[in-house]
Amino acid sequence: MVGDNNVVSCDCRNNLIRYNRIQFANIPVAFKDIRLNTFNTGYYENKEQINMVVKIIKYYLEHLGTMKAEGIGLYLFSETKGSGKTRMATSLANELMQEHDMTVRFTTSLDILSEIKATWNNDAEFKSESQLLHYLNTAEVLVIDDFGTEATKDWIDERFYQIINTRYVNKLITIYTSNYSLDDLQYNDRITNRIKERVYQVRFPEESIRDGIAAAREKRMMKEMEG
Repeated sequence: MVGDNNVVSCDCRNNLIRYNRIQFANIPVAFKDIRLNTFNTGYYENKEQINMVVKIIKYYLEHLGTMKAEGIGLYLFSETKGSGKTRMATSLANELMQEHDMTVRFTTSLDILSEIKATWNNDAEFKSESQLLHYLNTAEVLVIDDFGTEATKDWIDERFYQIINTRYVNKLITIYTSNYSLDDLQYNDRITNRIKERVYQVRFPEESIRDGIAAAREKRMMKEMEG
């Protein structure tokens, strides 16, 4: 009986850890169940480039131990909205969380700024800016979506420098998605140089796959209606 109780206790604890990890990750509902093996490259016309993206992601995972030790992340970019950057980033985040037991936090650059501003009010979730920044920097993997979309101001540069530099010196993985190449970002060199040193830059095809996804969904619906 003692052995059985230990098994139950262990299962409950593992389930609680898994639940808390998922809650902390804050993956958007639309992406919480997607995985790398469901990332469909068939929607892309530029097969060569998207296949290269997939190869880089596979290489990254195959050498994850080295990536963790050196704090190497990814910078996924293309000028075209809807090219699959966020889908890939969240697929990878789910993979790292579910298959490699890593703590992950997903956010957008605009959400970070909104949360910082909210700390200036008494009704904020976080009592202080330092508490928020500490929260962002406790995750083994931080995904910052839509990086570079915000207007640059001195205080914004300073906050992002704090986040990026803290993760830089502690060798924590950061994954970015952006509509800008690193060279086209409007941030100062303190930020971009640290990012360059700790990421693989991955260019996505300059095409939106949303139309293809919508067309495939409608085709599937029509087939089911006819059947």
